[in-house]
Amino acid sequence: MFRFFALIAASIALISCQQPSANAQLDESDREEIREIVREYILENPEIIEEALIELQQRARQREFEAFYVAIEDNHDAIYDDERDPRLGPDNADVTIVEFMDYKCGYCRVAGEWVEDVRERYGDRVQFIFKEYPILGPESIEASRAALAAHNQGVELYERFHMALVSASGPLPGSRIDQLAELSGIDVEQMREDMADPAIMSHIGDVRRLGQVMGVTGTPFFIVNGAVIPGANTMGLENALQEALAE
Repeated sequence: MFRFFALIAASIALISCQQPSANAQLDESDREEIREIVREYILENPEIIEEALIELQQRARQREFEAFYVAIEDNHDAIYDDERDPRLGPDNADVTIVEFMDYKCGYCRVAGEWVEDVRERYGDRVQFIFKEYPILGPESIEASRAALAAHNQGVELYERFHMALVSASGPLPGSRIDQLAELSGIDVEQMREDMADPAIMSHIGDVRRLGQVMGVTGTPFFIVNGAVIPGANTMGLENALQEALAE
C-alpha cells in the first residue's frame, strides 16, 4: 500500500513541477496522465488490490472493536449488574466472563465445551454471566424462557439444564425442552408455570435491546474481563482468559 501511495504522490509532484504556479490545479491532461500511471501500476501489480482490501477490512474491524469497548463502558451496569441474569461462580471471582448466547446456535455448542472445561479447570476463580439472547426463531425464545424459568429452581439445576440445552443439536421443540429439563432434574410442571410469567419475556427483551445497542449481531459473543471475543473463537477465549488470570 505504501508503494502505491508513494507512486501517486510522486506522479502528482512530478506533474506539479511543470505548472507555472505551485497552487495551480491539475488540468484534465494532467489527471489523465496520473490515471494512466496508476492504471499501469495496478495492472503490473494486481496484488495491490488485495492488499487494499485487507487494509480496509482491518480498519473496519478496528472501528468495530472500538465501538464495542465504548458500548461496554456506556452499558456497564446492564452488562454486569442485572440480577436477573443466571450466574455460575461467585461475585468475587478473579475473572468475569459474559456470554450472549442462543441455544439453537451451533457455534454456541462449540463454545459451550470451552465454558464447561473452564468450569472444571478453574471452578470459583471464574464467574460466567449468561445473557439469554435468542435470535434464531421461536424455538430459541422458548428454550431461553425455559432456562430462565428453571433458574428459579436453583443454580445447580440451572447449570445442568443450561449445559444440556447448549449441547443439544437439531430441533428444540417444547417436548424436547421438557425432556432435557426432566433429565436435568428440573420440575417441568413448575418450569412451565414459571415460563408464563411476563417478567421472563421482559428480561429477554431487555437483553435483546442491550445486544442491539452494543452491536451484537451473532452468537456466541463473549466479554472476558472487558476483552471482546466474538464467535466461538476458543483460542482467543483461552488467551484472553489466561491474560485475565495473570493480572
